Amino acid sequence: MAQIPTHTAPLSDVPDDCGALGDERDSDTTDATDTSDTLRGVDRALAVLLAFSRETPTLGVTDLSERLGLTKSAIHRILRSLLAHGMVTQDRETRAYSLGFRVLALAAGVAGEANLRQICAPHMQWLRTATDETIGLYVVAGDVRMCLEEFESPHLLRMAAGVGRCFPLDAGASSKALLVEGAANADLWRRATGRLSATRRAQFEADLERLRATGYIVTRGETVVGSASMAAPIRVGPHNEVMAALSIAGPASRLDDAQAEQFAPLLLEAVGRIARDLSALYGEAPAAGRVGAHAAGRR
Repeated sequence: MAQIPTHTAPLSDVPDDCGALGDERDSDTTDATDTSDTLRGVDRALAVLLAFSRETPTLGVTDLSERLGLTKSAIHRILRSLLAHGMVTQDRETRAYSLGFRVLALAAGVAGEANLRQICAPHMQWLRTATDETIGLYVVAGDVRMCLEEFESPHLLRMAAGVGRCFPLDAGASSKALLVEGAANADLWRRATGRLSATRRAQFEADLERLRATGYIVTRGETVVGSASMAAPIRVGPHNEVMAALSIAGPASRLDDAQAEQFAPLLLEAVGRIARDLSALYGEAPAAGRVGAHAAGRR
């Protein structure tokens, strides 16, 4: 792996026979190469950080090498740099690595994250009490959706993702709620559906049409076999942009069509309450809450 340059070469290292034009061309080529190598190094370092998760909180050099397809020496160099910056820590006995506390400092700097969770929490708790099912708050995180907050069902048999867990953007009710704008959000739409077949993309678009008509969407077994979930988008600001998705999840045997029908007005009510509270931070109250309440009334 090409390491990020930490110093510039001294003038004595530059060949004496380089002409002015030659210097300029060589400098341009070198700069382009350095930029490419630096970006590659950044991508690899990020890949190492993203390999750690709730399921794999500790990983060794061999684990990371096998997961990422990089040599052990490359992994070791990356980890050494991340360790120096406090992004990972190493157990002295096992020699395994885990995320460092510096990552928490980055998380604390996410714009609006604390406000979103704080505002949504009481409404999520209300919805959990009203449904006795797991309530989740999801946001887009790059090419995936991430569980930002969750209140689990009191049932012994329940569905729970876990805060911080990520899912593909092309599956599940929450993903579709986040993608409710479809191709209008070109970049997000491309990331989410770029690998889908024409048939699956057409089905995805049909699901979004139903979501726009009713204010919510129900899916079954798309991310976990035997599960069911329903979700609605949370919109904010004067431009009515989708900020997050609120979901109800449970076993498919319990969250059947009849139960989903009963939960729909409750879900839309919670989304409307959240939209109302968020309007204090982001401006005009989103239309989504009003549309959702109207849709619930029609059903």
